[in-house]
Amino acid sequence: MSRAQRATAAAALMAIAFAANIAAAAPRAEVGDAAATPAVPDASVLLRFYPTRLATTPIGVVEDQQVWLAKVQGLMVGAPPLLQQSLLMSQTQQEFSANVALLQQMQETSFTQSSLRLQGQFQKGLLKK
Repeated sequence: MSRAQRATAAAALMAIAFAANIAAAAPRAEVGDAAATPAVPDASVLLRFYPTRLATTPIGVVEDQQVWLAKVQGLMVGAPPLLQQSLLMSQTQQEFSANVALLQQMQETSFTQSSLRLQGQFQKGLLKK
């Protein structure tokens, strides 16, 4: 396999891992349950920390409030309830930034682990091109 093919395969595996993480983190509603409770608590109380820069915020850009809030809620999706509450209870800018950094690190680690797992399966021949 050439270097270009390996790079393409690695990029494809990373994209698959990313999509799998998003799908796994999506809140699930029970079939026929129109009033399903959200998987993440309401993070609107965190708007007082807007426009704190997030890892996904482009440099030199201030995001729309609703986009920023959706990104913060997206960080909370896969987090344990204790970490969700820690973020929601942030009292200072420093606490909020530290909690966001922790959640971002968790998300990056999860993505990396999924990518490595898929790469291993691909190398063992368990996944086809």
